[in-house]
Formats: sequence, C-alpha cells, structure tokens
Amino acid sequence: MKTVKTIFSVLFLLFVGIGHSQNYKFDKVVKNSFSTLYFPNQEWTNLFNSEDDSYYMQIYNRNDTLVSNLYDTKENKIHYFHIDKSDSLKLYFIETKNMKKNVTKNKFVFSDIKEKKGIKKMSFKILNNKNKKVAKYKFIIKETEKSYFSIFRLSALETQLYNRMKSPMNFIVLEAKGTNISGRFVKYKLESIEDIDLDITIPE
Repeated sequence: MKTVKTIFSVLFLLFVGIGHSQNYKFDKVVKNSFSTLYFPNQEWTNLFNSEDDSYYMQIYNRNDTLVSNLYDTKENKIHYFHIDKSDSLKLYFIETKNMKKNVTKNKFVFSDIKEKKGIKKMSFKILNNKNKKVAKYKFIIKETEKSYFSIFRLSALETQLYNRMKSPMNFIVLEAKGTNISGRFVKYKLESIEDIDLDITIPE
C-alpha cells in the first residue's frame, strides 16, 4: 500500500483547478488507533485544520476499500469519496449528504496536569445538563504551543462533533482510556502527526 503522502499528492492534483462550491484547507495529518469492545484495533488517518475545527477529513479502510469522508459542521454536510488503490490511489467524489446538527448541553471538565516520571497525565469528564457525569477519560498528554485537543475530540468523541470545547491548557492527547457516553470502554492512541499543506475543493 502506498504512503499517506502519496495519497495527499494525488488528492491535490485531482482537485486543483476544478470548479467548486466549497474549499477546505488542511495543515495536519494524523494517524491514530481507536478501540472499543465491538470494534477493536481500528486505524484511521485524519486531516485537520489546526485553526478551524469546524471540519475534518477521515480516510480509512472499509472491506478492503480505501474511502474518505469530509465532515463540515458549518454547512452540515458530509462529502463522500472513494479511493481506488489499484489506480494510483485516485480519489473519486461520490456524493454529498446533509448531516443532522446535534448540539448538546454537555459540560466539559479538565483536571490539572500531573507529572510523574516525566509522563504528564490529566482526566477529562463530560457532564450532562444536570451536572451528572456521563463519560470520563484519562489522558497522557504532551504540552504544546497551541491547543490540539480538537484532534482528539473529532477523532474519538463521536457524539461531540458539534460541541465546541476549549481546553484550559495547550496540549495534544497522546493516549486516552475511558468510558464514553454509551457506557463503553474505549482506547485511543496518537500514532503520528505531521504537517501538510493541502487544499481540497468539492466539485459542483
């Protein structure tokens, strides 16, 4: 299988110069692993704009097929793509569907950062509108110059896609373990993060 960088170069060539209705810019490519009881050992590649967390793009394997979904919470749209691995990893636009907006009244509580033997940890809780804890995670983090918490939120907190949350500190989540809103144990690990410079234009 070709590298992620190969995929991105192909995407760029395919979309430059196409008439468009919407343009998306990405500056981070992130690989992570994500596990639940029923869906263990998932591996995803996500593209993010570190200045705008209203959209992100997900690339993953499904039944030996490489596919991509671009989620836009401002326009409430999902753009679907198919990537033909046997044909130079070309990306083909399939369709755009409306996405149901779901904003909850959840509250988000971050603990202080604690360091032990060079490892920095913190906890994160999600509370409902009655201040009852509905989800809790334990993080291993790395402090950064700007906040990259949205990378974890968009990658692992599926029910919080529309909820904007700002962390009180600047950090990136390296690993997370906890119980989600559905009561299921989940595990997340950041495998890699790289800088990219990519613009994708959705054809009319």
